[in-house]
Amino acid sequence: MASLELTVIVAVSVLLSGWLSRRTGLSEPLLLLGVGCLVGLTPPFESFALSPEVVLLFFLPALLYWEALTSSVREIRDNLRSIALQSTGLVLVTALAVAAVAHALGYSRPIGFVLGAVLAPTDAAAVAAVARAMPRRILTVLRTESLLNDGTALVLLAVAVDVITDERPFSWTGTAIAFAQSYAGGILVGGAVALFLVPTGVGFPNRCCTVC
Repeated sequence: MASLELTVIVAVSVLLSGWLSRRTGLSEPLLLLGVGCLVGLTPPFESFALSPEVVLLFFLPALLYWEALTSSVREIRDNLRSIALQSTGLVLVTALAVAAVAHALGYSRPIGFVLGAVLAPTDAAAVAAVARAMPRRILTVLRTESLLNDGTALVLLAVAVDVITDERPFSWTGTAIAFAQSYAGGILVGGAVALFLVPTGVGFPNRCCTVC
């Protein structure tokens, strides 16, 4: 399938999901998931595969951008301890629980950890759409945690995949270093981008929303 045809189909699917969400009141992320599954079952998309690097470099940042832009820095600072614990500790506990259940069902432990790393993190866009009626403090914690937990899950996934493929043996020290590098790298890249965008005003249509 040509890239232009693929782009048109994806764009129409997204617009249709948004229209159905407004007309029916259903959650837009759930509609997007359903429409995506239906599109994926059609013959032209049976052999279609999207590179994981494309998702990580283009689609994921776009999904997280608006949620990060409209989050309150003051409220994040006030709830930083809870957010940090949930975006790291809760993700690890959830991944361990999923791995334990998977192992009890007959899967090997490394495969169980891979499954746990995939299922543990929440999605920022879905949280914002589903939990918008919750109290402001709870919504802030959930939204911010969902922005940060991908780093924890991706490091855990990378470690589990390395163990499965025998590229390196598991070690707590190596895992801790990988976590530190992931978060430190994200902070450095985010800070560099912010230093470039804030003075020019690029991408900040309503800058007060980031600090209120």
